[in-house]
Amino acid sequence: MAIAGLSALQVVVGAAAVVAMFLLLVVPHEGGHFGLAKLFGIRVDEFSVGMGPRLWSATRSGTLYAVRAIPLGGYVRLRGMEPDHFDDPNGFHVKPAYQRLLVLLGGPAANFIMASLILFTAVMLNLNDQAGKIASVNPGSPAAAAGLRSGDVIVAVDGKQIRRPEDIRGAENAKAGQPVSFTVRHTDGRVATITIQPFYDASPNSAGYKIGIATLPMHTPAEAVDSLRYPFLMAKALVVGLYDLATGQIPGGFFGPQGATGVIGISKVTYEAAEQGPLQYWELVAAISVALGLANLLPLPALDGGRILVVIAETLRRAPFNREKELAVQRAGLVAMIALILVIAYFDVQRIATGQFPGH
Repeated sequence: MAIAGLSALQVVVGAAAVVAMFLLLVVPHEGGHFGLAKLFGIRVDEFSVGMGPRLWSATRSGTLYAVRAIPLGGYVRLRGMEPDHFDDPNGFHVKPAYQRLLVLLGGPAANFIMASLILFTAVMLNLNDQAGKIASVNPGSPAAAAGLRSGDVIVAVDGKQIRRPEDIRGAENAKAGQPVSFTVRHTDGRVATITIQPFYDASPNSAGYKIGIATLPMHTPAEAVDSLRYPFLMAKALVVGLYDLATGQIPGGFFGPQGATGVIGISKVTYEAAEQGPLQYWELVAAISVALGLANLLPLPALDGGRILVVIAETLRRAPFNREKELAVQRAGLVAMIALILVIAYFDVQRIATGQFPGH
């Protein structure tokens, strides 16, 4: 059985890539909270991977560890966050302010660290595997007509192995418009030899014979090391994007074609990135990890940033807030957050159905 021209195996692999992405975002985030809570002697009542009914669970040192049926999230329950436990001697609220702040910052920090590690590892593993990888195929081009797609790898041209992206252009021009034989490894692992007739592109800065593809640049060890700075560069870009969105500089606004994207939209772009190849997939996961860490720092109820704001305010006023009222605000914020997620999901579906989703 195939869906939209994809084999059943490709569908399964794509779906697994989406699930893996969510787990790689949520588990380290919650693990950051968990690790620092344990370090400071805060009791952790539960660490769950996934949502919904329990598939497996075990209790160790007072903590319930569980794997749940819906693998699209996870959570940590710290002692002291719920009624009847606000004053627990091992609870969150009785700890010094700096410890509470570090516990709350642990989740976003874990997302930033994971982004660096993911990108560093992905680049290191792909140092010698990018020479002929196709980044995009121009619609209506000879390459598109021959069935090439982004993520495919041109292994050889006229029997000669590709070692640099420039080798492809050189081989195309050397034949001066004559048919060229390309050995291609497709995204599903199939290797085929395809003969394509290049066309002449008279563009002023890039004149020459072409088949209508763009290839990915090769990566270097220096670039891999530089990827450790990626979370900070990405966070800066995201802040600029949020500012542009808030000030109306993005056409369509928050819910427009270039606006906020939720679970459905993220799943779609993750699926497509997995189709293009491992490097594209891991680059996207790293970017979303940074976005998740940054979003959780927003000073809104139900987010880490909202709780951080409470700790800072309590420190400045030298007195705690009413825990019942604080909990009520956090719960109201959670309800509002879920409602917003559902609204964004609706617009995600609408944009995908009408072909307005970014990249289309």
